[in-house]
Order: sequence, then structure tokens, then C-alpha cells
Amino acid sequence: MPAIDGRTFPVFDPVDGQVLTEVGISAPSVYRHFMNKAELVTTVLDVTYRALAVVMSEAGKSAAAAGAGPWERVRATVTAYRRFAIDKPRRYRLMFSLEYEPDRPPTTGHPVGTVLHAWTYTADAYLAEVVPGRRAEAQDLGVHLWTAPHGQLVLWRTLPSSAAGNEAILIELEESLLRRLLPVPEVASPAE
Repeated sequence: MPAIDGRTFPVFDPVDGQVLTEVGISAPSVYRHFMNKAELVTTVLDVTYRALAVVMSEAGKSAAAAGAGPWERVRATVTAYRRFAIDKPRRYRLMFSLEYEPDRPPTTGHPVGTVLHAWTYTADAYLAEVVPGRRAEAQDLGVHLWTAPHGQLVLWRTLPSSAAGNEAILIELEESLLRRLLPVPEVASPAE
């Protein structure tokens, strides 16, 4: 069973409330681990955001270990994000379907920050190698790197189109967006 802050809890599918069969527990016993449904959903979201951030980070690190350059490491991270969204569609939808309630103050350290951190880290690593003078832009670039594939995924899943379900279309769109978003390497002046 996964653990957060020292507490273990069963793995389940929060979209329809069904406990995963491989855990081998009944649905009502899930609530012995949580005060209410809100705590249950919050915990699942926390684990899911963190899992996505880890998958992204590991993809970039694996690419770097294989000798990939900055562009390829960003591609690996984007691919990991896309695959997570496609392979875990219900969890991905849940992660981004809960509405923000302005009357309730946001909690500090919302787990979505782990995903933003993964994108910011990806952008910073790219900028550090390609255009070191622009590292101050890492968080903004990270937000753009996140929102572009996310928007594509949402449209790909929801709009009726012959491209719906065709992952090759997503890959082509990602390439186009990355070419527009990522700054090109700085060129040294001839005097240097």
C-alpha cells in the first residue's frame, strides 16, 4: 500500500470509487483510512501529481544517462507526460477537472506544484546548456512547456476529429510547439 506522511492507504480508482481488485479490499474499508471523501480524493491527487512528476523527472534523467542532448531530454520529458496522460486517462482527467473555489484559500504546497517544479526543472536544465543568460525565464518556459501539451491532450481527447486517438498527431504537434517554445542555442561571436 502506498504511504504519505507515514500513513498507508489502499490504491483505488477515485473516478468511480471502485477499489482496485488487486488490493483485495472492499470499498467500504477505504473509508477507515480517511475522514471523508474529500480527504480520500486529496490523497489520491497528491500521490498522482507526485507520480507524474517522478515519471517526468526519470524520463529526463534516463535520456541524459543515455547521452541525449538538451533537446532530446526535453522531448523525453514531454513524451513521459503524454504517455502518463494516455495510459492513465481517468486519473489525468481527475487531476485537472476539480474546480478551484475562490472562497476557500488555497492550501500551501498543493501537489500540483510538484508537476510545475518538474517542468521548471526541465526548462532550467535546457536553458542552462543552451542559453544560460536566460535561466531566469525557466519557470515561465516551464509553464509554457506544460500548458501546450496539456491543451493538445485535452483537445485530442474531447474534440470530434479524425485525429482523435491518433498519437502520431500529438507527437507532430509537440515537435512543432517545442520548436517554437525552446530558444535556440546562443552563437558565440567571432571575436570569442
